[in-house]
Amino acid sequence: MPADVVPLFERFTRGPAVVREAVEGAGPAIISRPGPEGWSIRDVIVHLADTELVRGLRLRRLIVEDEPHIEAIDEQLWKRRLHYLWRSPEASLALFELLRFTNAEILRECDAATFARSGMHAEDGRITVADFVRRGAEHAEEHAQQIIALRNR
Repeated sequence: MPADVVPLFERFTRGPAVVREAVEGAGPAIISRPGPEGWSIRDVIVHLADTELVRGLRLRRLIVEDEPHIEAIDEQLWKRRLHYLWRSPEASLALFELLRFTNAEILRECDAATFARSGMHAEDGRITVADFVRRGAEHAEEHAQQIIALRNR
């Protein structure tokens, strides 16, 4: 792994712990209570698991395929049609942890050329593997902050 990617990779691997810390001690009523934008802590946790599943496929495509087209997802549609309201937050958090771990296993062995590989994201344009890792790190951190804000309401 290139030295300049190591701090980013460390943030990426810490993501699930940051989210778990944000959730720790929140009871079922708090986890299920919708926030001002209609998303509960449960919804956020399930979203993290689902998007990490998608992130894993995108990561693999960026590494294996030449210039793949990366589709966007409709988060509201996923929330509604994949029944976030009824899914287990604990199972989803465990799945997020496992998926992030397996994605990190792949990244740990990548060289500089692999981190520079790119594809075209439907909404965001050109994205490299390194960009992808940065966005994954930021995604977990931002949602941990969202969970803390929802708890403090």
